[in-house]
Amino acid sequence: MEDIILLSCILIIVHILCPVIIGLLGSKEMTIGYLFSSRDKDINVSKIYDRSKRSFLNLFETFPIFVMMILMSMIKNIDNYELGLYWIVLRFVYIPIYIAGLDYIRTIVWMFSFGILVLMGLKFL
Repeated sequence: MEDIILLSCILIIVHILCPVIIGLLGSKEMTIGYLFSSRDKDINVSKIYDRSKRSFLNLFETFPIFVMMILMSMIKNIDNYELGLYWIVLRFVYIPIYIAGLDYIRTIVWMFSFGILVLMGLKFL
C-alpha cells in the first residue's frame, strides 16, 4: 500500500508541473523570472494552461477521500490495493483528457474514479 501513497505523491507532482511546463512553452509572458516572482501581475495564458490548473483543482475534490481510504485500509488491514491503483491510473488518464478539452470523456473518467472510491468504502462494511 505504501507504493499507492508514493504514486499519489507523483500524481500531485505531475499536476503541479503540468501548468508550469505548459505555461513556459505556450506563453511569452510566463518566464522563469515570473515563476520566481510573487506573481502580483496577471499574465495572459492559454486555455490549455487554464485547463491544466482546473484539472489540478479538480483532483482535490476527491483526493482527501482517497487518502483517507488508503490510510484506513492500511490501519484496518483491508485490501484496497487494486482499487487504489485503478483510481491512481484513472486520475493520471484524467489529466491529458481534461487538458485536451474532451468534456464527456473527462466526465466518464471522473465518474469511474469516483465509483472506485465508493467501492473502496464498501469494503469497510
